[in-house]
Amino acid sequence: MNLKKATSLLAITLLSVGVLSGCGHTPQAQKDTTKPLQVCTNATFVPFEFKDDANATEYKGFEMDLLQAVSKEMGQPVALNNVPFAGIIPALQQGTMDLGASGITLSPERAEKVAFSAPFYESKLVLLVPASGSIHSINDLKNKTVAVQMGTTAADYCDSKKLATKQFDHNSEVIMELQVGGSPAGILDKPVADYYLTKEGKGKFKVIDLPDAKGEYLAFAMNKNNPQLQKDIDAALLKLKKNGTFQKIYQKWFGTNCPNLPDSAAAALAQTAK
Repeated sequence: MNLKKATSLLAITLLSVGVLSGCGHTPQAQKDTTKPLQVCTNATFVPFEFKDDANATEYKGFEMDLLQAVSKEMGQPVALNNVPFAGIIPALQQGTMDLGASGITLSPERAEKVAFSAPFYESKLVLLVPASGSIHSINDLKNKTVAVQMGTTAADYCDSKKLATKQFDHNSEVIMELQVGGSPAGILDKPVADYYLTKEGKGKFKVIDLPDAKGEYLAFAMNKNNPQLQKDIDAALLKLKKNGTFQKIYQKWFGTNCPNLPDSAAAALAQTAK
């Protein structure tokens, strides 16, 4: 066998081995960072995600700013889809959407259906009162009427404390009730109250903690079969916290420093279960 023929046979043999070995292994797809993550949101939850009006195209809010910062850190763009809130988790389960960003409470029931990132906000009920008023704690509400939104955990909390309530359809009406002096105090979600204090309520109202109100964590949600996305988002959130970007965004929307938060969904769930 001459050298030229031997060399040709060797090349054919090596090519065959390569093809056969390729047939027995399916390589994992590389993450396409040019393809936008499809994000579903319900832009009606001020100050987390909202639009200025029905015709506006720009999404605003704490979570929207944080999402854009996470996107930049991951090096992957996002495409926002405004959908009914009830459709977010089913869309994630079906795989038609990659990420849910809509003030989603991290709960054991939801964690059975979808995966969550590390939490980015701790929410709970708080007392909103005039800054110069006589209410300093929940104990000062005896024989007084509290403004709350009907059908909410605030209304349930007042029932458990046997407090008289004046109930409204929306949180904005609760705040208006306080502004006109119709009720001496209102109980509502902390982010709503904190945001109000950065706007019209600045210097006029104050937030009082309710020590026995159960805390809840908000987080991004995703399909349970996409652990890599969960890891990437958690890594991005951690870096944003270390470089100060997270705190800057938090300060912008709530006018206060972010408290220490659990570093994973599992840790948050364990903490709320206590």
